[in-house]
Amino acid sequence: MHYLNLLQLGIWYLLIGVFPTKITDSSSETKSSPTKGWVGMNLSSISYYSSEIVFVDVFKQSQEWKSQAEGKPYGEGGPMELTPTGWVKQLTGRSQFAESLIFHDLEGHYPSGIYVCLYEGKGVIEFSQSAEILRKTPGRITVKVDAKRGSISLRIRKTDPSNPIRNIRLILPGFERSYKTRLYHPDFLKRLQGVKVLRFMDWGMTNNSKVVEWKDRITPAYQTQGSERGVALEYQIMLANELDAIPWFCVPHKASDEYIREFAKLIKAKLKPSLKFYLEYSNETWNGMFEQATYCREQGKELKLSDNDYEAQLRYSSHRSVEIFQLMEKELGGRERMIRVIASQSANSWAGGQEVEWKEAYKSIDAVAIAPYFGNALGDPKTADEVAKLTVEEIIAKCEEKIVENKTKIEEYINLTKKYNLDLIAYEGGQHLTGYAGAENNDLLTKKFLSANRHPKMKELYLQDLHQWQKLGGGLFCVFATMGRYSKWGSWGLLEFYDDSERKSPKYQAIRAYILENQKK
Repeated sequence: MHYLNLLQLGIWYLLIGVFPTKITDSSSETKSSPTKGWVGMNLSSISYYSSEIVFVDVFKQSQEWKSQAEGKPYGEGGPMELTPTGWVKQLTGRSQFAESLIFHDLEGHYPSGIYVCLYEGKGVIEFSQSAEILRKTPGRITVKVDAKRGSISLRIRKTDPSNPIRNIRLILPGFERSYKTRLYHPDFLKRLQGVKVLRFMDWGMTNNSKVVEWKDRITPAYQTQGSERGVALEYQIMLANELDAIPWFCVPHKASDEYIREFAKLIKAKLKPSLKFYLEYSNETWNGMFEQATYCREQGKELKLSDNDYEAQLRYSSHRSVEIFQLMEKELGGRERMIRVIASQSANSWAGGQEVEWKEAYKSIDAVAIAPYFGNALGDPKTADEVAKLTVEEIIAKCEEKIVENKTKIEEYINLTKKYNLDLIAYEGGQHLTGYAGAENNDLLTKKFLSANRHPKMKELYLQDLHQWQKLGGGLFCVFATMGRYSKWGSWGLLEFYDDSERKSPKYQAIRAYILENQKK
């Protein structure tokens, strides 16, 4: 099971409300959000099986090296020495080789043509599966790729330990002359035009992160930006600068104080002075599916923040959020550029109240964020067989009902944020048509959900959802997510593959229409 799929399956916890208590306010006037009508975008995680092409050097999206040997099971080629930045330093044994895949399992949905492989060091590089070497010279290989034949496989057969093969670049057709100055694929940039905020939660592989110290983080020099440590902060900042979009950073839940200080220094040095940034402690610390929730619960209990486990968990998340904001403010020399976010459970405003009100955290934050997905309940295993019998049009109609039902929960959060003069924003949102807790294995249900996501009326649902959010007083709405192939684990992307027709992608069309609509205001 892919890592991303496990993470997104966890979103079903949005359905669970713990100690729900409606928070009311005597005022009937909705707060006007300074980010009303803004669209943000969650960037899909990067990996060797990602359908989104982010870089013109696609080796930045490659698989971490697998140790292989002839006649041995996959990945069991024996010990392999790597450099600190992930390049193969030494191979052992006659038959051992290192392999990395790119564009795995994409059913031909990536560019065919003549690729150029550039590298430093001495050794032997081979290509297989969809790639065939046309010409070799030291440091440069031209490769013919036929996407219909499967993945690209790059293998290091030999490497000189005193001058190992490193800094491999695999340049897409047509970009050899410009790749040094053009990091991101122009189509990737074009699709993000008009987006106000870029949320880097999945780029940072925030969920279940193992990162603690600054030295643990990924850097631009590492072999791939598709490892379990995600994309380098430098690349996140570079994208925000290029698009003139506000970045939304998620801090790893175990990050040390020293990590926070160094992070602040990097932002201060690299992010455009004209850009602010959103800052959030981890992601969904309320959601028991993730390790960060367990960590917060354990820390909260150790600090004796409550006798109730869940309450201790929420309070610690609030406590650590405020600590991080204060550390950042001190290092930055002020908080003018920082938009401080506490995110909580959309279905449970009691949880949000716990985090906002604990030790008057509301005095140290600027916004409360929720994820008002629609369609969650349709994936319930108790009703999966019944829902699977519905037509796609009937499922669309059910989704419309769920959007209307969301109004009550959003209003509860509007009341909470009004009470403390905070902005209400959405850290994620959109459709949530996926089975969970076993219902993901209902093939008929999955088939109907995938068809619903591709149905032209899905555009109307997205616009209805966004208009309701805006009318109720919600601000920035970060859609989840840019691109990803649809499966039983969910249909999260606005697009499925890089070569999808944008005109035939209803969710993408809805977001473009909403952006244009708000630009005219």
